[in-house]
Amino acid sequence: MAEASVHGAIHRGSSGDRPNRDKRNRSPLPPSDRISALPDAVIHHIFSFLPLKDVVKTSVLSKRWRSTWTATAHLVFPNVRPRDHKRWPSLVENVLLRCASPQVKRFDIAHFRYDEAHHPRVDIWLRFAEKRRVEDLHLGFYNPLKVYYKLPRSLYCLSRLVRLQVSQCCFSLGTSVRWPCLKFLLIKFSELSDDSLAAICRGSPVLESLELQSCRGVTNIVIDSTSVKELVLVHPNFLNTGKIWAPHLLSLRVLGMWHSRSIFKLDEISSLVEAELDFGACGDKRMLCDLLKELFEELRGVSTITIGGRGRWCLQVLFLLKMEGVPSPLSKCQNLTLNAPVSQWNFPGIACLLRSSHCLEKLVIHLTGVPQLEFQLDEESQDHFNFDEEEFLCSRKGNFEHLRRIEITGSGADSFGSKHLLALIKFLLGNALVLKKLIIKAQLPTRHGQKRLQAAVLSKLLGVSRNVLNYQRASKDAEVIFDYPFKEMSF
Repeated sequence: MAEASVHGAIHRGSSGDRPNRDKRNRSPLPPSDRISALPDAVIHHIFSFLPLKDVVKTSVLSKRWRSTWTATAHLVFPNVRPRDHKRWPSLVENVLLRCASPQVKRFDIAHFRYDEAHHPRVDIWLRFAEKRRVEDLHLGFYNPLKVYYKLPRSLYCLSRLVRLQVSQCCFSLGTSVRWPCLKFLLIKFSELSDDSLAAICRGSPVLESLELQSCRGVTNIVIDSTSVKELVLVHPNFLNTGKIWAPHLLSLRVLGMWHSRSIFKLDEISSLVEAELDFGACGDKRMLCDLLKELFEELRGVSTITIGGRGRWCLQVLFLLKMEGVPSPLSKCQNLTLNAPVSQWNFPGIACLLRSSHCLEKLVIHLTGVPQLEFQLDEESQDHFNFDEEEFLCSRKGNFEHLRRIEITGSGADSFGSKHLLALIKFLLGNALVLKKLIIKAQLPTRHGQKRLQAAVLSKLLGVSRNVLNYQRASKDAEVIFDYPFKEMSF
């Protein structure tokens, strides 16, 4: 992307910036001269795509370039190598002293090992960013001993700030928050209280996306702002089971590893239209089951749901709840994405989820990961997962009156040849009354020297194709498409 932007800028600069010159009479200039002839605004735009160290290196090209870099509005400092840790703050200060730009659009300090001795220097860096009306600020601190940088009061009044990312910082509000332009906020590995979070939301009237990663001190997330539409939660450090109250939220993403004591309860999410559950869980099994049941109850009105990755355990728990006589909550989900292999352990939960999704219009299955047991089960529970897949589906037969599109993607022929997946495809084709398309897309290695492997994979995929094409279709309009990375394959 950076190269394309650079070439595009050079092309525009050499063809349109000087319309009064006769291009036919002008002798070709060396590439370096053509770049030097570009307007400063174009050069600084090119700089915005380059690492800061490369931008500074341009000062040795010629007299023309000696001070050009000092007017850059993008100060993105690279990750600090361990051997440079001691002298790195001085390097930052040297750059800031020479910076002549009246505005710094982006100020990014990445992966800097912070300790208390650096506090006065960091304060000076932030005052520099404040004076230069920074728009995009990233403070990437870390310290294995959990030393946090206490954010100064002046940070809460940056009127031009649009994006803010902080790591290992402490939010201790002694003043009100005034971020009138802030749209994106990421807080990770930091100390943050419920009151501070509420004050941030109140003081950010146009905030759209909020992401919290491993934030200590948060118990309840209360967002009464009408502008916040996306909430991302990763690796929480809730001390107790918390709640989310966000009546205007549209999208919720839950990622990382969670403990049973930290899994939240959805108290008010009536506007939610999209949810992603990609989190692993540990702790008390009974509590996890109960919390997951409540979670799906609250998500029953959400139209787009994604489950998978670390969230595959949800599929297993859904089936266990069904075996206990707990019915799957009827869902209004129209678009369902599953990032999981259709294996022995996930198959029953997928079937339960599909049967409870009466409004389903589009189903996407990404065959990712290795089929394995992810939720620790006792021997009695494991016995429930021993079944004949076709008989299992027939006993839960039902019609899909709205399902129009199915997409199945994956890598490797073995994932497509799974007996559980083939049984599921057969079931869906035989029960989807208005199905238009079933697309099976294989993402396979095509590197040089793998022709023998490709031939073996192709042979397996051809077998899968023959099986699928022989399945009965409930919809006369159903079209089966095989999208394989081999030109010779056409169905």
